[in-house]
Amino acid sequence: MKKIFIVAFTSALLLMGTCRALGQEHGGFQNECDSLQNATPPDLVQYLNGVIPDEKNGDCVTWAIKRLGKEQYEPAIAVLAKLLDFRRPPTPREKQGIYLRVPFVSEIYPAAGALNLIGKKALPEVLHVIEAESSSAVARENAVAVWMEIHRYSDEHPKGVTLLRQEEIKAKDDATRQRLSWAVQKALRYCGSPEEAACKAAAKTGEF
Repeated sequence: MKKIFIVAFTSALLLMGTCRALGQEHGGFQNECDSLQNATPPDLVQYLNGVIPDEKNGDCVTWAIKRLGKEQYEPAIAVLAKLLDFRRPPTPREKQGIYLRVPFVSEIYPAAGALNLIGKKALPEVLHVIEAESSSAVARENAVAVWMEIHRYSDEHPKGVTLLRQEEIKAKDDATRQRLSWAVQKALRYCGSPEEAACKAAAKTGEF
C-alpha cells in the first residue's frame, strides 16, 4: 500500500526540518505506558538497561526514553546512546500508510530527541556511537544529527564540524578514521547557508 503524504517536502527541507526538530514532540506520535507512570528516573534507566525492545514493549521503551529526555536526566545518557537506532512503534494511522507530514528524526527515534534535550553533556557518548564499529548505520546517522543539533543550540555548527575533524585527525586506526571522515561530510549537510563556508573550512583544517 502506498504511503499517503498530505504535505510533501523536498529533500532539502526535510534535512533542515530533521535537524531543527530534534527533541520536539508531536501529539500524534506520543506513546503511553501505564506500568511506568510512577517510575523514577533511576527506575527508568534500570528498565531500559534490562529490556530488549520488541513489538510488545515498544510503547513502554518509547515512553521511558521521552520521560528521561524531558527530565534531562544525565545518568541516562549511556543507555540512551545505545538506543539511538530504536524506532518507536507505528501509530494506528501510520500502520495504514497515512502520514499528515514527513515525521522528524526525533519522532521516529526517541533517543535522538532525548539526548538533544540533555545537551552538551551527552556529546562524549554521541561521539562514541559515531566512532564505534559496533554501531549500526542508523545509530551512526542519528548520532551525527544529534551532534550537530546540540551545537546548533549555541550557534556553533562550524565548531561541531571542527571537533569531528579533530577527532578524525587524531584517530588511532584507519577504520575509526574512516567513520569520522564520513561523519564530517555528513555533518556539513546540517550547516545553513550563512555558515556553509565556515563549516567547509572547518572540515578541511580542523580549526574554528
